Amino acid sequence: MLKNKLFFPSFFLILVFLIFFRAPCIFIDQGYWQIKQDSFYEYSLQNNFLTSILYIYDYGGYFEFTRNIITKLATYFPTFSQKISTYLTSIIYLLIFTYIYFSKSIFFYNKGYKILLIFFILLSPPMTPEIWLTPAHIKAYFGILSFVLIFQDFTVLENFKKKLYRSIIIFSGLSSIYASVIAPIFLLKFILEKKKDNFLNFLCSLFPLIINIFIFIFSSNNADRFSFNINKIESFSYNILVRPFFGSSIPKFFYNKFNLTGNDTILIALILILIFSLFFAFKIFQKKKDNITILIIASFILHSGFVLVGSLYPNFVGGRYAVIPGIILLTLFIRLFQLENNHLFKFIFGFFILISLTIGIFEFKYFTPLPNMTECTNL
Repeated sequence: MLKNKLFFPSFFLILVFLIFFRAPCIFIDQGYWQIKQDSFYEYSLQNNFLTSILYIYDYGGYFEFTRNIITKLATYFPTFSQKISTYLTSIIYLLIFTYIYFSKSIFFYNKGYKILLIFFILLSPPMTPEIWLTPAHIKAYFGILSFVLIFQDFTVLENFKKKLYRSIIIFSGLSSIYASVIAPIFLLKFILEKKKDNFLNFLCSLFPLIINIFIFIFSSNNADRFSFNINKIESFSYNILVRPFFGSSIPKFFYNKFNLTGNDTILIALILILIFSLFFAFKIFQKKKDNITILIIASFILHSGFVLVGSLYPNFVGGRYAVIPGIILLTLFIRLFQLENNHLFKFIFGFFILISLTIGIFEFKYFTPLPNMTECTNL
């Protein structure tokens, strides 16, 4: 009993240490991302609290509620504004990890799977240093949170906890464009399980999406967002299908070893997309009675399509854009590991999970593809 009570505090302290260990300079000095150079900060300095937390960045075209709140609070203490933004962002990370650990999930149904998910979010290759401890990219973590919320076990929630849960859905959606676009998955869950709670959850997830749609239509000044060229397919294949498992070092080693050209990589990218498409189709057919698998694959397709269409660059869908699809893909392998009865396939799924975590640990700090971001040197 004592061991059980001590486990979470010990685990929590390990998470705090790892967050600090990756880039201690961010907590002690200045990070690569400077809040005072951010347009959100400039706007907050010039406006009152209410106006500031309702700020919409025209070039983005969506609402970022939590970013607005953190930025406004930071303006009250200009000398410590950088540290305030860093510490508040890290607190939100820890709150998300705490929810995952203590919530009852129909997917992450025991302590082992919950810890595995937390380590995926903290350590795995998709969690690029680009999004590390900055209010600008906290939307990626809220996107992951909304994905996890889909699998909440509602049989254990009382009325107050249901209201709190739905409040989190709305808050997360208003804080992250990635969280708001998950609304169709809540609808799919209602279609698969026609329950009143599922319908109400969908309505709550729909509210932030509608707001962001209106904002994008009437406020966005970014006319180049939907540009596209064939190199985006190559970027998608590497950053979303390969990198979540093998990180950056191994693929780049083979790329340089075999002197691959642009045409070679595009062909490999198309083959990988075809293989994954056939794999998804087969698993949907094989596990068609497993709603969790269907929801995971649908979430992956939705978010992959969203970043393909919505990324700012015509030839790039990596970095912050690949975070959520990459994490969702890893969770699919967790689900397939849970369901698989064939020892060979179970070993294969387990191997991919293990190699992702192993490479993620190596790239977490010392072999990161973007060392300037964790060492706090200027870009």
